[in-house]
Amino acid sequence: MIISTRFALAAPLALAVAACGDTTDVDERVVETPELETPTDVTLPEVEVEYPEVPVNARASVEYAGTYELHTRDDQVSTITLGEDDTYIWRAPDGTETRGSFTWGEDNSRILIERDGETQAYAVAENVLYRLPAADAPTAGERSEETTWRRSAPATDDDGAAGSAGE
Repeated sequence: MIISTRFALAAPLALAVAACGDTTDVDERVVETPELETPTDVTLPEVEVEYPEVPVNARASVEYAGTYELHTRDDQVSTITLGEDDTYIWRAPDGTETRGSFTWGEDNSRILIERDGETQAYAVAENVLYRLPAADAPTAGERSEETTWRRSAPATDDDGAAGSAGE
């Protein structure tokens, strides 16, 4: 009789505890996935970047008048438009413009632009300007896209001929 009394008391208690427990069905099926392949190194083809040489007298041998662009890593674009009358227009990525005159270096292969109280030097080559670290820096040497301004369009006047950047 003691066993039946204990069972009579334990059965409702067990049902109450079971009712309070988590009753979510668990999907115990195993899903097989294909083995992941080890990533392989991808070798991209090398792209030859052209860096034209700076001639001895770029002023006399290069058609330098026109617009040059510098693209930064964060997709910003600055432009310099050079005129045949030694004027320039500098457009910053935010659209602000600076206008002025540039001077030629003694070697006639570099131009000097006075901007924001600083003299900036550029070596002149066919369809490119190379930013130089200083006005007296050599015009030959290592090149990079971070310092290379590439021609985007020639400067033109109303007749379609190369003209002044200061107009």
